[in-house]
Amino acid sequence: MKLKATLLKLEKNTQGRDFVVGDLHGHVTKLHDQLAALNFNSAVDRVICVGDLIDRGPESAEALNLLNEPWFFSVIGNHEYLMINGMRYKSSRHRMAWLNHGGDWITQTSPALWDDWFDAIEALPLAIEVEGSDGSRYGIIHADYPHSHWQEFGHLTPELLEKCIWSRSQFQCQSRHVVNGIDYLIHGHNVNGGDLQLGNRFYIERGAYLGNDLVIKEL
Repeated sequence: MKLKATLLKLEKNTQGRDFVVGDLHGHVTKLHDQLAALNFNSAVDRVICVGDLIDRGPESAEALNLLNEPWFFSVIGNHEYLMINGMRYKSSRHRMAWLNHGGDWITQTSPALWDDWFDAIEALPLAIEVEGSDGSRYGIIHADYPHSHWQEFGHLTPELLEKCIWSRSQFQCQSRHVVNGIDYLIHGHNVNGGDLQLGNRFYIERGAYLGNDLVIKEL
């Protein structure tokens, strides 16, 4: 699978609330429990995930099945990327990396289910853009956005596309640079203590697979 600069623009939610959640990593029950505490209403509210739905937790299949729900959206994460390349496109390098990082749950599932999951993963956008309740524009992308302006999104090279789902450099150096053309960006991928803001970027991956609660941020 070749990464593409796909951007899903969601219409503003005028009927309910929008939430962004960090990497699920197979913790669907935890997601539902935390949403229930927020009085989440699936008829009008929406959830957007920063990617890495699968692996390391007990409910990876259930996490992929969330993609069938009309209230749930996600961008692609590096774990989905490894899964699709390793399983559908038979890359031994990606398959071994995936299995070594939590992908072995696939051996407990029926191959009859796999094509639907692969199709759903290939349909995931690289990024999602949505307007929040206060009029701010949010961009959700898994690990990083390497350009200085959001309008350059369509000009991501193959190398920069990889950085969008893999890079830790901006997080590790705690860069406070601002990405122009968007009010806020929201990332997962890099585990931190909570809702960390650097410049106009939020990092919301707390590490559910480590026993921590998910970060669920209302927009």
